[in-house]
Amino acid sequence: MNLSGQPRSAERAKATISSQGTAASPSPNVGVRPAPESFEGAVSCQSSRGERRKRSSEALVPSEGRAISGAIAGDRLLDLLESGWRRELRAGAVAGRPEADAGLAQAVATALGAQSRALRAGGVAQRWPACVVVGIARAAAGSDTTAFWPAWHRAAGLRSSARSAREWGDAFLAALGALGLPAASTAEVAVLAHATAPEDHAGSEGDLSDGVGQARLDPFGGGVLLMDVVSGQARAALPEEITAEGARLLAFDEDGAPVDGALPADAVWVLCPAGAELRSDAPVRTLVTSTLPLAWRGWRLIQVDLRGACWIALDADADASRRLVRGRTRPVLRTGPPIPGATTVAGRPVLASPPEVLLPPVKATFRVEARRTDSGATLASVTTTGDTWRPEVLWRGVRRPLLGEFVISVTPGLRRTVVLAEGLGVTSYPAPRLTSARGLQPAEAVISAPPGMTVSPAAAAYQEETVTREVTCVAGAVVQRLAVTPPHLRLRIDPEPGSGAEGTGWHHAGPLRLTHDDLWRGGLLRIDLPGAATAPAITVMAGGEPVQVLGALRDGRYPLRRILDTAAVHGGAELTITVDEGTVVTFATVTGAGPANDPWTVTQA
Repeated sequence: MNLSGQPRSAERAKATISSQGTAASPSPNVGVRPAPESFEGAVSCQSSRGERRKRSSEALVPSEGRAISGAIAGDRLLDLLESGWRRELRAGAVAGRPEADAGLAQAVATALGAQSRALRAGGVAQRWPACVVVGIARAAAGSDTTAFWPAWHRAAGLRSSARSAREWGDAFLAALGALGLPAASTAEVAVLAHATAPEDHAGSEGDLSDGVGQARLDPFGGGVLLMDVVSGQARAALPEEITAEGARLLAFDEDGAPVDGALPADAVWVLCPAGAELRSDAPVRTLVTSTLPLAWRGWRLIQVDLRGACWIALDADADASRRLVRGRTRPVLRTGPPIPGATTVAGRPVLASPPEVLLPPVKATFRVEARRTDSGATLASVTTTGDTWRPEVLWRGVRRPLLGEFVISVTPGLRRTVVLAEGLGVTSYPAPRLTSARGLQPAEAVISAPPGMTVSPAAAAYQEETVTREVTCVAGAVVQRLAVTPPHLRLRIDPEPGSGAEGTGWHHAGPLRLTHDDLWRGGLLRIDLPGAATAPAITVMAGGEPVQVLGALRDGRYPLRRILDTAAVHGGAELTITVDEGTVVTFATVTGAGPANDPWTVTQA
């Protein structure tokens, strides 16, 4: 996000639009016309071509210059904007931001309307969810919020109707779901929530003084800088020049720009007194601790990750210094990591600790409940306001340990189902299980339960061909069956990009058997090795000797076609990796003659 509030992808889109002019795209049905038989026919032909060009250009650029050129219209523009807007929305940016460029918003609406004629509104939302959210929200932000669908249809160049409004409303909700953003009870409520501009927090704790537009942060030793309006040069700022009266918590974005009001749900630089403790409703991870000039002695500068946090504040004056985080205007359920190696029989993850409900720090009233899905019995029900809520209150009077499937709901705003086996642990050896001749290494797992819960069996043995064993947990009257799968090595082959082929399933039953034809068809080998910090290098062995080393691509996958020539020269090969400080594992073999369709194969006369 740049200083004007627009994503950089939007800047690139506008730059591309302005550089390509208003030339219309050529017709897809290109044919060869016969030459005119006379000079008058040539003039007539040239004139008709000019009229067609003029009509095509006018169709692509309506009056008032609201649309964009044909060369960048449609899916190209939406593709260009989608990734940047998707990141901004997931970071908590407001879709209906009023300071965004109106011409670009109109161009997006026009492109979405054009694409919906072929894909329908639902198909457009599936392909460009961020563009749908931003386009509709900005149309609503610039109109009478009680009746924004006509404004959207005008902007998109579509005929307004109740049916079309329902389709686009469903598309808006589907787009929110695709982005992982919270929805609402109706499409209209969701649109208005995302069309509303953020509140003005001017004068709140953490605002900078009069030089806010000129202040910048050099986070690596330079400290806060002020631009001198006379000389145009940057100079070091003193604390009293930057902080408003009593301000003790200053924030800057990743680029060093000051952030007033709500903070982005991303990495943020925080400048505060050295002795103050930073508080939040969720654990805040410190990414970088930096240095400051001597003039800022007694202050500290850190970069923190605010994803998952609703607010941050200083310990001494938590209420006065509280800074909200964007995107946390609705309840959120925060869960810990699932139990490694344990799932339900249906494959759902199982949590070892109860989740926490995080409410927005507002004075609105919420009802938070926890129920069992099997009996519907209510375990806890709390009515509270967001600004006084503490997550641990929900489970305070519930009998422990928790076992089974639960529905966590917040009215209004949240409903989630989770599976809990509180305090359960799984330890397996070896970890991970590696490939053996007939499957995986033999292993054993020990399942530990907390007081108040029993598990049977408490230990399980795994033969080479066994991957998963079922166990039964009991706590009081609750019985929960779980599947215990020790972590193990597994492989799969993804198709070549653009090939249209399908990937294979995960393989773990012994070394993967490949042929030269498999290597010729190519594909990207994926190795899932739990516990490995980096993708190991593959050593190609032939005749007991290493003949090639294949490294992973940036995404951790291995291009199989790069070992085709080596396998063809040696007639076969074994693929190995080295783990656990020297353990060599043969995970695949290559056999068979060279592919018959290889144009470089030399045959004897």
